[in-house]
Formats: sequence, structure tokens, C-alpha cells
Amino acid sequence: MKSSVLLSGLFAAALFASGAARADLVVNGSFEVNKTASSWQHFNAVTGWNSSNGIFEIQKGAKQGGAAGFNPYAASGRQYLELNSTGLSSVWQMIDTSVAGTYSVSFAYSGRPDTAGHANSAMNVYWGDTKLNDSLLMGGTSGQWSLFSITDLVATSPLTKLRFESVGPTSSPTYGSYLDAVSVDVTPVPEPETYALFLLGLAVVGATVRRNKKA
Repeated sequence: MKSSVLLSGLFAAALFASGAARADLVVNGSFEVNKTASSWQHFNAVTGWNSSNGIFEIQKGAKQGGAAGFNPYAASGRQYLELNSTGLSSVWQMIDTSVAGTYSVSFAYSGRPDTAGHANSAMNVYWGDTKLNDSLLMGGTSGQWSLFSITDLVATSPLTKLRFESVGPTSSPTYGSYLDAVSVDVTPVPEPETYALFLLGLAVVGATVRRNKKA
């Protein structure tokens, strides 16, 4: 029993040393830092985020101080970003990907309820130069958020551009493509010393078992 407890403790220490979990790498992923002056506001950049080709909006949920026709609630907090403000646009952020490991991207996406003809929004997501979605991500006009998570991503440089590109609705390009709750997490590859610590634990347990048998 003591041997198994010791092994568990050493294994836990090894996991801790490897940094098995890492804090969210996205800055201002819920778009709460820059407070809107009213129910919505135009921006071409906010804390953590820049626009590639135009102006975007930060909006409040319709039941959180926003205008009628907006989504009732933000997916996280009270504010979210609308890509389609004066036209189809994209936003991006440089992510620290200096840690060796696998990365995951999560976000909430929606269309806008008062879009003419209830046309769906459409979006592509890029990790560096790689498009992450095989088919267009669609956002309906029901006021409900769809949650997406893309896992097992790798990085080839210390910084990686995460970009969200709105491509619809082309019939109403100034409405929709709502984005919120963006996060990036990394699962680091264990360092060599982590394996060494675990092997040391196995050796200690083996020696303890042998001594117990002799006793």
C-alpha cells in the first residue's frame, strides 16, 4: 500500500513538473476589456485584436443593454464582436506558441437575428496559414450560440496568428458573424526530466518492494 501511495505521489509530481495544463493564451477572448459607449460601437482594433480589412463592432446582448435585433445574450460576459459591421471583415491575434505541445482553439459563433431574409452568417478560421475548417462554419439567426473546439494543433513558430474571417452573408454583408468566448490552450510535451522523475519513482518503489519481501 505504501509503495502505491509513493508511486502516485511521484507521478503527480511529474505531471505538475511537466505543466500538464496551461492558462488560456488569448488576450481579451470575450471582448469585455473595451467597454462600448452605448449598445454598440465601431472599432478597428481593441485590446488583443486587430482587423485585417475593415471595421468591426463590439455589441452588448439585447437583454444586456444592447439593441433589439442583437443576440439576447453574449456567450460569455456582456459583450461580443460582430465581424460584419461596414462589410465582411476579419480579426486576428498573435498567440504565444513558444511551448512545445498540442494546441486547441475554442470559440462561440452566431449569426444575427435581424439579418434580412434570415440569411446565415459564414466564417473561416485560420491557424497561421492553415484553414482549420473543412467546410464553412455557419451561424444561424435564432439568437443561439454554437460552440466550436478544434484540437491537436501544432505550431511551427513562437508566435502564431489566429484569424477569424467572415465570408457571409454576402446578401447582407453588414449584418452578423458574431464571435465570442475565444480561447487557446496548450498541452505541453513532457520535458525529459519529467520522464526521469517518473522512472526514479518506479526505481524507488521497486527497491521498497524488494526490501519488504526480504523482511
